[in-house]
Amino acid sequence: MIIVGGGPSGSTAARRLAQAGISVTLLDKAVFPRQKPCAGAIRNEVSAALDFDISGVIQRKISGLAIVSPSGIRVDCIPEDRSKPGHTIMREDFDHLLLKKAEEAGAVVQEQCKVVEVSQDSAGVTVKTEDGREIRGRFLVGADGINSIVAKQLGFYERWSSDSAMVAIEIEAEVGAEKVHEICRDPTGYDADIFFLYFGDVPHGYTWCFPKKMHLSLGICCRQDKAKNIRAAYQRWYERFADEHQIEPKIVSDSAARFPVRPSPTLMRGRTLLVGDAAGFVDSFTGEGIPYAIRSGIAAAEALTRAVEKNDTRGLQRYVELCKKNILKDLKVSDSMAKMFYKSTKNMETLCRFFRDDSYASYLIAASIGGLLPMGTVKRKLTLRMLRKRPRDAISLVR
Repeated sequence: MIIVGGGPSGSTAARRLAQAGISVTLLDKAVFPRQKPCAGAIRNEVSAALDFDISGVIQRKISGLAIVSPSGIRVDCIPEDRSKPGHTIMREDFDHLLLKKAEEAGAVVQEQCKVVEVSQDSAGVTVKTEDGREIRGRFLVGADGINSIVAKQLGFYERWSSDSAMVAIEIEAEVGAEKVHEICRDPTGYDADIFFLYFGDVPHGYTWCFPKKMHLSLGICCRQDKAKNIRAAYQRWYERFADEHQIEPKIVSDSAARFPVRPSPTLMRGRTLLVGDAAGFVDSFTGEGIPYAIRSGIAAAEALTRAVEKNDTRGLQRYVELCKKNILKDLKVSDSMAKMFYKSTKNMETLCRFFRDDSYASYLIAASIGGLLPMGTVKRKLTLRMLRKRPRDAISLVR
């Protein structure tokens, strides 16, 4: 078994496969820990899905979020039940831990190993590396992100169009633990922090503030076809934010990233599966990908274990079935919500005002982003609630 890519999806699949007694080789072009631009929030479901303790890489406990409308209206979305908090992490630490856990389970991890060519036939798969080595296996997992060489060379897709990808800029701003908590503390007095999403600074996207131990993750993201002036928009927002909170932070890192927000039309070809970002498993409303990376890694391991045991590639169809049930359904709902919310500044403002004035609606937003309720349930309940409480506003959203 060969896995290309050592991020959360690849490492999770590698660990599960190794635990099942299957020989696994995982290849990644980087040396871990490596920097990964990311706001760094994870839902409770992520730690619950992993079979090991991640407390050593947790930065902050998260109880909810605040959204800020284009006109500046702040809406605190915090569920009463805080028994399943989220957390923030630094991706370099989190990803490194997952990779080490895969190696501890028995996976062979080869870092600084860039894959330059992949192929497959009826008997197996072949991977060629930049240093001239050739590795042969029975099955292949493409976990190599938005620029997946596995996907491109095996015909899953050629590229992600500009309306199916997002771009992001992120800085890690060191302000000290006390200042982080001052800015991001739970407004109800609960011993936790919240994160902020600001809307209106960019079309089809948002700016953010996520708390870490000593730092604030401050960033901006939007759909790539709308990103012409993203750097200038970010600078304007950052200056307002720094002035409002009276901070002159030490900038620890300044980086950019690009990620897909539309699932690959094909998830399985022959003896190969795509997982995580390579499969396009990212929420188009929030840009969140870690939960879906973990889910897809687990699903891939289950399907591959079945295929190995039965010595039959038809077992891989189980992966597609699991993705439809556990990932694609949620992403489809999120995409429809994103299209409505980001349609216009007016829609953003209308919905933020509704969330402010209706405590149950704000709870539903917290529940959706925190993973406490299925996305389909949240969308249905929000739609019915708005139609009942504000029918004119509900109708205006789709005009």
